[in-house]
Amino acid sequence: MKKYLVAFLLLLLPSALALQIFEPEYYPKVIHPGDDVDLWVKVYNDNYNDNYEIRNLIISIEPYYPFELKQVNPKKGVCVVDQLDSGESYVAYFKLHVNENAESGEYKIKIHVSYYLVNKDSGEKYYYNYSKIFYLPVHGEANFIVSGNFSLVPAKTMIVPLTIKNVGNGKAKDISVYVGYRLETEEVGSYSKTTVVYSTTVSENNRKIVPTPIPLNYSLIYPVGESKFYISTLKPGESRTVLVKLYTSPKAFEGSYPLPIVITWTDESGVKRAELLYVGAYVKGDIILDVSNVVTSPKEIKPGDSYVRIDVTIANNGHAEAKDVKLKLIAQKPFRDSWSNCNFKGIGNLLPGAIRTVSFYVDVNKYAEAKHYKLPLEISYLDPEDNKHKELEYIDIYIKPKPLFEILTKEFNVSAGKDNIIKIKIKNIGNEKAIRVRISAIKTSGQPFDYPQKSDTIGTLYPNQTGVGALVVSVDKNAISKPYRITLEIRCAGDPDQGDDNVYVYQEPIILNVKRGSSSNILYILGLVVIILAVVIGGYKLLRKRKENEE
Repeated sequence: MKKYLVAFLLLLLPSALALQIFEPEYYPKVIHPGDDVDLWVKVYNDNYNDNYEIRNLIISIEPYYPFELKQVNPKKGVCVVDQLDSGESYVAYFKLHVNENAESGEYKIKIHVSYYLVNKDSGEKYYYNYSKIFYLPVHGEANFIVSGNFSLVPAKTMIVPLTIKNVGNGKAKDISVYVGYRLETEEVGSYSKTTVVYSTTVSENNRKIVPTPIPLNYSLIYPVGESKFYISTLKPGESRTVLVKLYTSPKAFEGSYPLPIVITWTDESGVKRAELLYVGAYVKGDIILDVSNVVTSPKEIKPGDSYVRIDVTIANNGHAEAKDVKLKLIAQKPFRDSWSNCNFKGIGNLLPGAIRTVSFYVDVNKYAEAKHYKLPLEISYLDPEDNKHKELEYIDIYIKPKPLFEILTKEFNVSAGKDNIIKIKIKNIGNEKAIRVRISAIKTSGQPFDYPQKSDTIGTLYPNQTGVGALVVSVDKNAISKPYRITLEIRCAGDPDQGDDNVYVYQEPIILNVKRGSSSNILYILGLVVIILAVVIGGYKLLRKRKENEE
């Protein structure tokens, strides 16, 4: 009867009286995603009755996500024990792998046992199996990326966004971001490119690993002002953006530069860590086309000048190449192009720092006001991405004052066979005082004129002032009555008080209407009658003689 009672109790409480499963032990003590975990499970035969032993004990493990079995020997996830006496224990070994994408949390595993409880005396055996669930903590690891959608310009300071994102599977606390820093050890002073434990001392050498600013002369891009930023916590998938003021050296050419960033944080297990990352900072070379020099020929431009040459020097003061550069000088009053299409120039490509000089030609209106003028220069070009650009620069041209004259009396009546006095009235319509103003008649062969007095001095004429000069014109007595155009020369000197020592010479036409006297007209008419009569009589005689010869 006692024998059957014991068997019945064993059926009711098999685990308590026969086999116990203890809490697993594992390594590493802190499990992270991607780890391979060594797991030991201890089972113990606590049956108080020495007459019973456990045989054919099978211990197996059933992992759940994120765990998976890695061991294969002797059988995947199964451990077999032939015999386990009362009071004996056995430690089963399993190897698990943690999924790399696992987030922080506690994940279950299930341990299965099955065995036979055998009576040593009678050989009777009873089959038992049961399972027990355990939970293993997985500590996700923070993993950071730094990104920034911005471009920099050489020799300029710009405020740019930097986004720090936790793309790992663990929470990071007490995050500090150091822009323009490196990780350095006191011992070797080297860069660290991997995540390291960040504490006051590391390794047996007792050397510090600390974020260290990069010296300015080592970098073409560096922060100005605040370069350390604190972020309290970032959970997996969370991000935070900080604004950083960056200065780019004028020595930086167009291209991408690595900007070092150190991130320190405390992980979920309380360990301080540090990592050196890089974000690509793209330096976009700007194109700055400037007019660096302007030279004119003549040096002093005055109203009425023709074919004035303007030499313009264009410089690319930027950091990128300007392609297919074209220049067009837009001539506005009082300027005009000296000839068709002369003021459109194509100069090809301009590299950073390159200069090119081109020449334009303009005429100046003789009535131009003396002052500074802004001549527009249209500049078109392509940037390195072949985008078209067009801009206007302005060339400063100064027109200096000078005297200019207008003849107010332009037509005179003169009599043939006489000396005629003509009084010529002129006006200084220029914008500068004229001194030693003198008028002269220019004698032309083939005209019936002589000049007993061909010049006269008027003196000084201020702007808008008039003066009169007298000339004597002797007209040939046989001059035909009609208008004659003669050339009058006006000569003067500039205003010495304005530093103008030039001599100006102008030639303007005037009209002389020749009128013959009455006696001269009668004689002229009688002469014509005599000539006509002679022609008629001569013709009559010739016809009569020819008729007599025919008879």
